[in-house]
Amino acid sequence: MAHKTAKNTALQKTTPAGRGPRRTLWLIAAGLVAGVAGGVFAFRMLVPPARTPEPAPPSEPEEILVREEPVEISTRMRPGEWTEESLQAHIEDYRRQIRAMGAAEQQIVTNVERTENGAVRVVVSWDRQR
Repeated sequence: MAHKTAKNTALQKTTPAGRGPRRTLWLIAAGLVAGVAGGVFAFRMLVPPARTPEPAPPSEPEEILVREEPVEISTRMRPGEWTEESLQAHIEDYRRQIRAMGAAEQQIVTNVERTENGAVRVVVSWDRQR
């Protein structure tokens, strides 16, 4: 009779590092994400973006100001809020704004009122009758 010397020499069921059910699930999930991303990209490439028509610029009226209406720019400054230099700068700025509206230089009227306590009231107007 033969002597039983044979051992169970079957290969063990081991998987090399990095292989196995976890890796398989990870690869399936990554493939699904890549497929969805590719589908979104393809959809964006095939379907043009919606374009809304640009609104037409508002048409300017022939004349913004009514010829009979007075045009006036005025301000009041308390004591300590102004100096002679800043006052002159305000006046010149107001005159420039009135000129930009279409007034001729001889039509611009400037009125400066000074109070006893040191305040000042500046009125620059467009006299259309001149």
